[in-house]
Amino acid sequence: MPLSDRDLVLGGRLEELYRAYGPETRDSDPIVFVGRYESAPDREVVGWIASAFAYGRVATIQTNVAQILAALGPRPSATLDGLDDFRAFVGEALPRFRHRFHGPEDAGALLFAIASARREAGSVGTFFQRELRDGEKDVGGLLSRVAGRIEAFDYRPALGVRSLPARHPARFFFPDPAAGSACKRWNLYLRWMVRKDLLDFGLWPEISPSRLVIPTDTHIHLVARRLGLTRRRAADWRTAREITDRLARFDPADPVRFDYALCRIGIFGICQPSPARSRCLECAARQACATGRRRAA
Repeated sequence: MPLSDRDLVLGGRLEELYRAYGPETRDSDPIVFVGRYESAPDREVVGWIASAFAYGRVATIQTNVAQILAALGPRPSATLDGLDDFRAFVGEALPRFRHRFHGPEDAGALLFAIASARREAGSVGTFFQRELRDGEKDVGGLLSRVAGRIEAFDYRPALGVRSLPARHPARFFFPDPAAGSACKRWNLYLRWMVRKDLLDFGLWPEISPSRLVIPTDTHIHLVARRLGLTRRRAADWRTAREITDRLARFDPADPVRFDYALCRIGIFGICQPSPARSRCLECAARQACATGRRRAA
């Protein structure tokens, strides 16, 4: 179907945004940690950790992820491979760790899951990519299967019990799209590992960027509603899928490449829930946004 005049305007603004926010702004994003490591195994491990804690204030995320990575040392993947007692490790290295509602035990459960994925599959990349299935439109099924395999791990080295308890806070790290979650942090991690440009790393070539789903948080949801990419009020998997489908009209091979730039508008406070507080004149997408056009006029 040909693009409408409105779509042509939106497509042009999306391209302008994509060019406006590049590597020079990555200090505003947890992806900055991944680029500090050279090897693929370390980037996979660091990316999983950084994306798992990518909720809350940016400054808090940066501080707490840095704390975990400092404890793991210069070769995080090798450190995890050498650990047997994850409870003892976090008790000694991260006794006062706290990120919102997650404490040392939860960090230990996450590190144990990453280490177990490496031991089971040989690498984190293999652990994820082997769950890919032909014929599936997106990575939703892959993520459900990954979450199921993680749940089946024996958690005694991290929690002292075989199974991950039903209401344990560590379950927040391993959401399942089949339960309706937008899986923002999973999708963020996949974007970093699958896509390849000046920001993302392209380490997992078996997964096509066309099958990725946009990481949908409050920033993306707000901006997407303002730009007419969705009308849905809940930031769930269906909404993330709808936004991705709309973006695919402008780049069907790589629809989530616009994610980073769209998120910057929110993170930098340009687009805010209150239109009166939004800085629409600074926004490259204002001509595709009814609120932006009205306030600019």
